Amino acid sequence: MPDDIDLVPIETPGYFESFDFNQRFKNFLKQPKTSMEILDFFETCTGTFTEPIFFGDRLLKNDHFIKHQDSFDIFHDNQSLSNYSKIINNRLVTTLHHPIHVDRDIDLENEPGFLRRFSIKRWYSFLNFQKKNVKNIKAIVSPSESSKRDIVKFFDCSESKIKVIWNGVDIATSEQNNQKEFKNHFVTIVSADVPMKNLENILKAIAIAKKEIPNIKLTVIGDMREDNKDLINNLNIESNIDYKEKLSRAELLSCLNEADIGISASLYEGFGFPLVEMISSELPVIVANKGSLPELAGNAGIIFDAERASSLAEKMIELASNHDLRNELKDQSKLRRGDFFGWDEYAIKLESLYQEIIHGNF
Repeated sequence: MPDDIDLVPIETPGYFESFDFNQRFKNFLKQPKTSMEILDFFETCTGTFTEPIFFGDRLLKNDHFIKHQDSFDIFHDNQSLSNYSKIINNRLVTTLHHPIHVDRDIDLENEPGFLRRFSIKRWYSFLNFQKKNVKNIKAIVSPSESSKRDIVKFFDCSESKIKVIWNGVDIATSEQNNQKEFKNHFVTIVSADVPMKNLENILKAIAIAKKEIPNIKLTVIGDMREDNKDLINNLNIESNIDYKEKLSRAELLSCLNEADIGISASLYEGFGFPLVEMISSELPVIVANKGSLPELAGNAGIIFDAERASSLAEKMIELASNHDLRNELKDQSKLRRGDFFGWDEYAIKLESLYQEIIHGNF
C-alpha cells in the first residue's frame, strides 16, 4: 500500500463470518450493549443481512474518521448505501454494480418452498433500506447502460444521478486465441454455481446439441453444485463435460486459448467480467439476452434466449457448423477488445467525475 494511502478497518461484529448461532452469540457478547448492537444481533438472528444497514453508524464511531471527516473531498461507497451523516451525503458517490433486487427475484423463482422463500425475502429485506438511502446520494457509478436502466427501475431514482463507467479489465495479460483446428470445444466461466449463472440450461443445451455434434465438449470454469453434477449424469453427457475449479490466472487463460467458442449465459450481469475475458481472448461468443451481456458483446457475439436451453443449443449448432460466421465473430472480438480498458484508465474516468462533483458541475 502506498505511503499516502491510509487503510482504516471499520470494526464489525463479524456475524456473517459464520452461520452458527453459538459463534454469533459469542461475537455478540464481545460487543458493547448499545441499542445498535442489540438491534444488529436481533436482525441477524431473524435472517436479515445487516452489514450494509449498520456500516454507516459504525463509521461515525471510528476515531480516524471522526478526526479527518472534514478533510475529505469525496466519500465513495461500494453499494452499502448505508445511513450516512449529512457531511458524507453532500459528497457521496456510490458504485452500484447492479440492483441486488435481481438476485433476490432469481433466487425466489428457483425456490418453491414456503419457508425457504420467506428466508430469502428476509435476507434481502435490506434492499428497502437501501432504496430509501439512495435518494441522499450525490452520484451513482454504474458499470453498464443496462445496469443504469435497472437502477432507475428498482431504486426509483433519477437518471441524471447516474454516471456509466465500464469496469476496468486486466486485458494486458490476455492471450490471442491460437486454436487452429476446430474441435467443437466450448467454454463457459460461471465462478459460483448459483441459479443466476444459468449453468443448468447450458448443460441441457449440450445434451440437445450432442445429437447433432456427438464430439461436443464443454469446459466449465468455476464451482459446480451437486445438483448440476447429478444433471450431467442424468443427461448422459459425462464424457462431454470437463469442469475446473480454482484456476490461477495463467490456467484460466490457457483454458480460454484451448477453446473454440465461449458461452456467456447468465440470467443477469451488471458487468459480465467472464464475457469480457472471453472476448479479450478473441473467442467468438454466444451471449444471453440478459443484463449487460449484449451491450458488452457488441458485434462479437450472437444472442440467445437465456431462459430456453433449446435456443442456446440452436446457436451452438449454428456456430459450430459455420466456419465463416466463427471467423467473422472472432474478428469482431479482436475489434471489441480495443473498447475495454484497464483499471488505470478507469481511475482517470472516476477522478473526472470527482472533479465535477467538487466543482459543483454534477
